[in-house]
Formats: sequence, structure tokens, C-alpha cells
Amino acid sequence: MTVEAHDPRPKKVQIADTLREEIAALPEGYRLASLRELADRFKVTTVTAGSALRVLADEGVIVSVPNRGYFVQSPPGAVDAGQKADGPVNRDEINAIHSEIQQLAARVAELEKRAQSPSNA
Repeated sequence: MTVEAHDPRPKKVQIADTLREEIAALPEGYRLASLRELADRFKVTTVTAGSALRVLADEGVIVSVPNRGYFVQSPPGAVDAGQKADGPVNRDEINAIHSEIQQLAARVAELEKRAQSPSNA
């Protein structure tokens, strides 16, 4: 798939719209293709592909986990206007968990780096 030159929408919006449709059928937590793979798929630069992913992240459709990739996030209101079996969705709690995940991912990356250093051999 390539972006359409005659389409008045910016390339990043065309890509984001295509991915948004595909993501709707994916389960929460599904890891998306890498930035390079998306750039190759849409025949754009990694900067443009990254801009499209940022559009989706800003909308809350996906979440970025540093050094791990982009993952599908459950869209707000997807289940009974924000209701789940155990009660309403608490956005503050979700944001706190997301922050904790990012901190843990950074810690894992730090530990992996230490494990690979020559002083540990």
C-alpha cells in the first residue's frame, strides 16, 4: 500500500486512517509493526510513519512503550461507554499504569544493557 498523491490529506493522516481501521480488529496489547516495516509498507520515510503513529497515540488508539514498540490500546468508550464488568474506566488509573509500564520498560532496558556489558562477562 502506498499513500495516494492525489489525496488532499497529509501522508501521515492517510497512514493513520488506514492503521486505525486495521487496529479496530486487533486485540488490546497487540504489537504493531516496527517503524521501518510501516515505512516500507507505505513507501514513506520513517519520519512520516512515526508521525502517523504519533497521531494514533495522541488519540489514545495506541500506546508507545520505549524500546519495545507501539501497542494497541483499548479505545475509550469501546465497551458500554467506558463501562467494564468491574466498573467504570478510571482514566487517571490508566495513565498511572501507563507511566509505570514506561518506567519498567526503561528499567528493563537498563538491566539488559548492564547484562551485555563486558564487565559482567
